[in-house]
Amino acid sequence: MAHDILSDLLNLVGLDKVKTDNVQITGADPIFDTPFRVSEAAAAILAAQGVVVDQIWQRRGNARQEVSVDVMAAGVATMGVFLQSQHGYPIPVPDPDYPTVAFYPTKDGRHILLHGGYPHLRDGLLDFLRCSNNRRALASAVSAHNAFELEDAIAENGLCAAVARTHEEWLAHPQGQAVSGAPVVEIIKIADSDPVPFTKNSERPLADIKVFDSTHVIAGPTCAKTLASFGAEVLHVFCPTRARLPPFDIDTGHGKLNAMLDLKNPADNHTARELIKSADVFSQSYRPGKLTSMGFSPQGLAELKPGIIVVSTACYGHEGPWHYRGGFEQLAQSASGMALAQGSVDNPQLAPTFPNDYLTGFLGALGTLVALLRRSEEGGSYHVRVALARSATWLQSYGKVDSALRPPKPVPQEYTAQYMLKEFGPLGVLSFYGSPLRMSATPPRFDRPAVPLGYHYAAWAADQERLMKAAMG
Repeated sequence: MAHDILSDLLNLVGLDKVKTDNVQITGADPIFDTPFRVSEAAAAILAAQGVVVDQIWQRRGNARQEVSVDVMAAGVATMGVFLQSQHGYPIPVPDPDYPTVAFYPTKDGRHILLHGGYPHLRDGLLDFLRCSNNRRALASAVSAHNAFELEDAIAENGLCAAVARTHEEWLAHPQGQAVSGAPVVEIIKIADSDPVPFTKNSERPLADIKVFDSTHVIAGPTCAKTLASFGAEVLHVFCPTRARLPPFDIDTGHGKLNAMLDLKNPADNHTARELIKSADVFSQSYRPGKLTSMGFSPQGLAELKPGIIVVSTACYGHEGPWHYRGGFEQLAQSASGMALAQGSVDNPQLAPTFPNDYLTGFLGALGTLVALLRRSEEGGSYHVRVALARSATWLQSYGKVDSALRPPKPVPQEYTAQYMLKEFGPLGVLSFYGSPLRMSATPPRFDRPAVPLGYHYAAWAADQERLMKAAMG
């Protein structure tokens, strides 16, 4: 199945004529106790990345190389945030007993997933439901409402929730129809510009490529992290008023410069625009339209920097009645039918990994690589669009794994150990899960360690030392 998915992806991005006899994918699902082909999908996307990176590498004047991915390793990558340690101590994910991120039964016999994972979303839900922050109070409050009415009311208040639907209900829903009608990764040419060919004699496939990364949590930052692993210079920009999520920030921070800018602040907004003039890629994961209101629409960015690749990561897609709604991995699973398939109508469950987050991040990176390849040949600015719910819908299109084959035990630690890496930096000694993608000439690697949010100046690497010296007098 992984080879079929790879073929579908290469056909989707216009690379169906590229020979793949240098690509090897080994293994098959099931890897986890889930009905979805998460690991095969991840392996196929990573292999597709390898195909495009190899094409870029050849355009830099180098020989063709071998590409390989193991399905089990690719599947484990969708739970990478759980595999981190600092000085040998595991880095815990947020408290699993978080009452405002959970399924609750409704008055009409359905279940709805509330998602108050950030403090402002948590407090907003508690205010809206007029209850205290404990499961009993939330269950009582939710049980007074019908599911779909509550879902819409929560969304109208700028908060997050999704009814646990069947996949058939999702495909019949206007948003499900909008999502299923769009490619799993969209690469849209939005303006003309001169070609930007890849320079010769570079040490890394994405040498000289600069990425302005204005994303958060997993999917968006994973896209830029992947680009960093191929040699891109990534400047991650974090809004200082946004809540921090240390496990996720560390997991997606490898290979990046990490600065703070508040794009609502006129001075910071100006700084960002000046930085973008030197960027090749602008990646963002805010609710659709939010950055446009701050002056960073795809078309505006193409005018500011002709030839730029704009990457937009959303929850529910980029068209349709829900496209403006914010959301997270768990909501995409609930709305699209995954939660009911993972559990049951009476007991919806979430998948054991973060499939949509990581798959969407991998897909965003794939789309960016293809857009850079197109830019080198025909020029142009491009808009790459991916979404969690689109990934969830796409994943389910490949059918389910026989429940009798699903493994009763997790992946052995001795297996994951061969993919674990160590680095030393401002956070001390970090151990983390490396890339499952194997490339014979240009293996993915990170040139910078993960750092605390805001550790660097809002500047490209060449200006960091100068700004530090100026600040120290």
